[in-house]
Order: sequence, then C-alpha cells, then structure tokens
Amino acid sequence: MIGAIGQAVPGGEEINLGHDAELEDARWFGVEEVREALRVGTSGLGEAAGPEYKEGGLRVPPKTAIAYQLMSAVVGGFLGGEAKM
Repeated sequence: MIGAIGQAVPGGEEINLGHDAELEDARWFGVEEVREALRVGTSGLGEAAGPEYKEGGLRVPPKTAIAYQLMSAVVGGFLGGEAKM
C-alpha cells in the first residue's frame, strides 16, 4: 500500500467526483475541521469515538492507518511552511 498527498489549487482543474462510484460521498474538509477530527474523532472500525467527539463530526481512522498519517502530515505543514489543504 502507498499513500500520496495532493493539493487543490483555487481556480485550478475541476475535479468531477461523478466518474468513480467509490467517490460518490466524497466531500471537502477544511484544515481546522481535520485537525479537530484527528484530536477527538479517531477510532477503529466498530469502536466508539473519544469522549470529546460531537455526533455528526468528522471521524477518522486510528493512528495506525495510512489515511490518518497522511491527514496528520498535511495539517502538520508537510506541504510547506504553513498547514494547507
């Protein structure tokens, strides 16, 4: 398995999510919402979220998942001097 980080550029190429059924429910999230989810909404499949999680918030996989590591790298500023998404 590999992971990759991409960056959307305002005014750049339009991304059509309708071409892939797997992306049917895809959404964009702001960096602060992802940062908060990494802090309070982390859990494994079938596990309850942490006590600070508010119902309806973004849930993310545990720290052992590559998706968690990629999101953590992005909000931590991996793409440059400041956190971007």
